Amino acid sequence: MKFNIQEDRLNLREALQILGKRYGFEIDEMGKVISFIESEGDTLEIQVTKDKACITYPNKSSLFRGIGHIAQKSQEGVEEFALKEKVQFPFNGLMIDCSRNGVVNIRYAKEVIEMLAIMGNSVLMLYMEDVYEIEGEPYFGYLRGRYTKDELRELDAYALQFGVEIIPCIQTLAHLDQFLMWDQEREKYLDIDNILYVGKPEVQELLRKMIKHLSETFTSRRIHIGMDEAYQLGRGRYADEHGLEVKPEIMKKHLKYMIELTNEYGLRPIIWDDMFFSNYSRVDEKQFTILEGIDLMYWDYYNNTEEHYIENIEKRKTLNSGMMFAGGAWRWIGYTPHHSKTFVATNASLMACKKKGVKEVIATAWADDGCEAPVSTCLFGTTLFAEHGYNEEVDLEVFKKRLQFCTGLSYENYMKQEAFDILPEFSDPTTTVTPSKYMLYEDPLCSMFVYHTREIKTDLTEHYEKLYEYFKNVSEKEESKMYKAVGEFYAAYAKVLSLKWNLGMNLVDAYQNKNLMAMEEIKNNQLIPLIKYMENMRDKRFEEWQLSNKSLGFEVLDLRFGGMIQRLRTTIHVVEQYTKGEIDSILELEEERLPRTHFREAGMGEAVHFNGAQRSMTAGKMIW
Repeated sequence: MKFNIQEDRLNLREALQILGKRYGFEIDEMGKVISFIESEGDTLEIQVTKDKACITYPNKSSLFRGIGHIAQKSQEGVEEFALKEKVQFPFNGLMIDCSRNGVVNIRYAKEVIEMLAIMGNSVLMLYMEDVYEIEGEPYFGYLRGRYTKDELRELDAYALQFGVEIIPCIQTLAHLDQFLMWDQEREKYLDIDNILYVGKPEVQELLRKMIKHLSETFTSRRIHIGMDEAYQLGRGRYADEHGLEVKPEIMKKHLKYMIELTNEYGLRPIIWDDMFFSNYSRVDEKQFTILEGIDLMYWDYYNNTEEHYIENIEKRKTLNSGMMFAGGAWRWIGYTPHHSKTFVATNASLMACKKKGVKEVIATAWADDGCEAPVSTCLFGTTLFAEHGYNEEVDLEVFKKRLQFCTGLSYENYMKQEAFDILPEFSDPTTTVTPSKYMLYEDPLCSMFVYHTREIKTDLTEHYEKLYEYFKNVSEKEESKMYKAVGEFYAAYAKVLSLKWNLGMNLVDAYQNKNLMAMEEIKNNQLIPLIKYMENMRDKRFEEWQLSNKSLGFEVLDLRFGGMIQRLRTTIHVVEQYTKGEIDSILELEEERLPRTHFREAGMGEAVHFNGAQRSMTAGKMIW
């Protein structure tokens, strides 16, 4: 497939050559002539005949989407067609969490930008709590894989040629745990928990350094300054020195300062809006008024009904004309992404946004608890946001084709990824329970989830063996280095879970029934083989990590896998001691197994949502 770009007033040639390598087309004088017409409206229009094509576009990101449509249709054997799409969201894209150990490397960030372009998305946000450098602050992002100014400028320039605006998404109030872990920084800047001591001169100087640095780094004149979930604001050293103040007043002073500071550097701030809709500052109860000069971002990825989002949008629209919406590409509750949840919640929320006139939306891809799931899993939700961005409603079959074309991975493959958690017996695929995560991390002796595992009706050994075969087969055929690594990782994960899911339960039962033969069988058929399979899972996770993230941060997963492997060895030793009569009892297996948590979802039985690796392993204290 060859395209002839006769007029290149927009300097598209280099960007199109890059996209051509990914999407199978060339820029060549002998190719189909493509012309571009910029319009003042909101409609992308494509006219394609056998010899030429014309793309009428309202903005640069929609132009690249038009190129993608022509390339996709050509691959499908369609050489002549006409298409019109209305731009529903001029501001639409992806926010990648780079702060939970996985700092996306420059090479893969560029690949994501290319995919955003072909989807027609216009925005990439980088969520960076402390993973960018600040002059005069050596501990800010120290040993965390922080971005240099040159790296971020390189990404910014790369994105601009594809019509993608990179917006920094930072924290200027709370969520600065990793920076404030250093003694000298904590003494200088901390109020309480992970919250800055607002109003303190040293803190204001730190904030000035942040804003100055980012204003010099990015072309965008917008900046997301966070300011969410500061629940204990003013309740630490601030209260010791100033006495107790009502939180809304402290927040108001801090927000006023941040608006003035960002304005000084020519930036318009965005903030998460839960600071206005929570127990510490409720605008609907007249406790707080929203200041001018900010945009509020309503974040909500939990609910499945359009009515819920409409109600909440209406509440906010009366308070701030610059309302934005953040949904979610669910990849943050373990190694398993929840694409069905993404699909249903996104359809509901973005339909509500369209009906209520919200024009700026973003898909968040958080990485809670250590960036366990591969970054590429967020592309499912990103593609869905893009399709909503150009259609009143999204047709599932059209979405499947777009997903395959834009991301290079099939709908079936994405949905198999969620099958680690969405078990066959579950009545609702949008559940956010996490059995695969706690089955992986559950200690073989100090097993906390036996109560929940015992109620599962499905033979998960067979279930995970089928997943192993599926991912093994697709990864063997995969040409993409990235997706081959992702497939091999999920195959390794499935192999581990086929033996690990009921290990704790089996050991408890065999021990409490005084069945020494069963304990020997568990040792030989589960414990010993798991060491090899667990080592392989770690290796495969690292292979994918190196393709998508900077190396710093993986040490956390290394420590987890190393700990689990050693616990398998310890358990083998203890079981051998017991079956040989060298010890009289195994204290860890004596206790009755209690429920680990009360969080349930209808139709899921005793499977639960639990998203904490360390707290899945032990009731002991791991850090001080």
